[in-house]
Amino acid sequence: MTDAAAPEEKTLNSRSSRLGWLRIVLSLVFVLAAVGTYGWYSLQNSCKVKAVQEAAARLVRQKDRYDHSYQFATSVSPGAVVRPVAELQQILMDTQQVEVPACMQTAKEELVNYMGIVIRAFLAYGAGETDQAVRELINASEGHYDNFANELKAVDRCAPLCIR
Repeated sequence: MTDAAAPEEKTLNSRSSRLGWLRIVLSLVFVLAAVGTYGWYSLQNSCKVKAVQEAAARLVRQKDRYDHSYQFATSVSPGAVVRPVAELQQILMDTQQVEVPACMQTAKEELVNYMGIVIRAFLAYGAGETDQAVRELINASEGHYDNFANELKAVDRCAPLCIR
């Protein structure tokens, strides 16, 4: 009798082992499907047209504030750049705090990079560095400025299905 029970017991153990693995695989598939669905939903909703338009408007307002202060800073002497640079730095910090959808993160980074390089240019100007050094910084900032504008346009075209 013991010999006859042993094969039957092995069959039950292998079946329960297979059922255990099947449960694990099905659970894993379910979790991955849930995470994927949530990720897709979040990605799609984070770049809704209205959210993109609102974030773009906030970034453009920050850029306009910055450009206004920038224009004033260009009219001061090297010894007087401290006040306008402090104002530019505050606008930069305010811009870093602007929340944007994931698809607009690159645009925001380009704007922040533009602002940071311009500030470095004014600091170089105030420190008496060569005109060439200041010009190189301004030229570098212009690339980020253009990239910001291009990113805004690109996100505006792809919203709400931006994958950037």
